[in-house]
Amino acid sequence: MERIKLIWTNINEVFPNPLNPRKNYSTKSEEMQRIIKDKGWETGITCYKKESKYVILSGHRRWFAAQQLGIREIPVLVVHAPKSDAEELDRLGSAQAGKVDWSVYEWAKYTYEMWIVWDKCSYKELSHKMNISESQIASRIKVFQYYPHSEIEENLANGTYTLSALYTLIIWLDKLQKEKSNLVMQYKIEMIRKTMLRKIEMKLVSVNDLRNESFIELTSYEQMSNFLLDPQKKLSEVLFEINGEESKYRNKSRVKTHIMKLNNKQILINNMDFENVEEAKTLLISLNELKDEILNKQEELKRNFLS
Repeated sequence: MERIKLIWTNINEVFPNPLNPRKNYSTKSEEMQRIIKDKGWETGITCYKKESKYVILSGHRRWFAAQQLGIREIPVLVVHAPKSDAEELDRLGSAQAGKVDWSVYEWAKYTYEMWIVWDKCSYKELSHKMNISESQIASRIKVFQYYPHSEIEENLANGTYTLSALYTLIIWLDKLQKEKSNLVMQYKIEMIRKTMLRKIEMKLVSVNDLRNESFIELTSYEQMSNFLLDPQKKLSEVLFEINGEESKYRNKSRVKTHIMKLNNKQILINNMDFENVEEAKTLLISLNELKDEILNKQEELKRNFLS
């Protein structure tokens, strides 16, 4: 095996690693520059030699800071070259372990790339390889797969979004598609996703709100539409409205409760009005959805009655 050695070389011969998840090396660059100027180089930048150049495994930000300072020669700790992309990714990740160097987004990108390199192995197998939990593996990979990266990279990197919130939103959107298909058909899942991301960013939606399984089941088409179309409306406010509506039926028998709800729906339908074609379309979709629900319930009751 090639021996590890420390050399001094021209900075122009040192290149960032193309597999490194971090592409912006300017984070805390001024602080890094001060350390180099005041204390010098405590250790070399870890690289392997590839043809006539040195590829960085650890020390990208120090390399960038040296460039900003106009330093021509830098110390390089030359180690043996990785034998595969899998090994290179593994060594890149190991070099960052325990350091506040990669953002949550960059760790998600790294985990996803490790999964691809390992032929999309099971999450359990990858969790053993990376020494982190299966749930972390699953959330990183699914978030990285699901969202357009331009939508989440900056806010995930600066802490506005959390991995947990983005992962829970995926589950929430999937449930919405299954249970409110007409609404999703009208507003499109891309628009709903972007709306929910904005609401998470503005702290109008929390992880706990998204985990409330009854929300999608209990909201009407109109309530969900109002929530999505009102940029300032909190999800918790809609939950409060639902709970307030449900309180009217407390201490009533189940059948009486259902009858009261149907009567109230009938009153609402009779009072419906619209001012333009778009409002008429929205009402028609809502009525068709309600009609389908009623027909399904009728069939279910008939089956139960005849069985």
